[in-house]
Amino acid sequence: MKARHFLFSTVAVAALAFAAPSFAESIAYVNIQEIMRDSTAAKSVKEQLESKQKTYQSEMTKKEEALQKEDQELSKQRSVLSPEAFEKKAKEFKAKATSAQKDAQAKRDELYNASSGSLSEIQKTVFEIVSKIAKEKGYNIVIPSSELLYADSKLDITSDVLSKLNSTLPKVKVKFNGKGEE
Repeated sequence: MKARHFLFSTVAVAALAFAAPSFAESIAYVNIQEIMRDSTAAKSVKEQLESKQKTYQSEMTKKEEALQKEDQELSKQRSVLSPEAFEKKAKEFKAKATSAQKDAQAKRDELYNASSGSLSEIQKTVFEIVSKIAKEKGYNIVIPSSELLYADSKLDITSDVLSKLNSTLPKVKVKFNGKGEE
């Protein structure tokens, strides 16, 4: 499917390139990866995610250290506790360890969902800006640069899109568990 899409895009671009000059001039391209990497909004998302990840990592490290200490204590108690008492403590320990693993997974999921939501917001704004620029400049087609084999750099509108994105959406408030960070 992807190969067919690429082939279709390549054939369409090639056909348009050999079309009448006026039509070929109504084509532009944009580097979405560059915009998603270099925009102030994307950078703000990255900073917020990294900060939250560091907080979570610190919390998880503390829990892990506490569990390791408890595990060592449990090992020391093995010889002094009755088998039933030891089994009970071992079950309790295992439940704590399982809970810590679930908590870690929940935090990873939260980071992933927060990232996806924030990047979607940026992409939506990028598409709106691209559409607006295309209408203003009379472009009939705007293609992501990732789909191109070759294009004249005069057709690149990435810097225009990036500039408008930075002024329109300078920052995105990342929502963790559906709530913006305070």
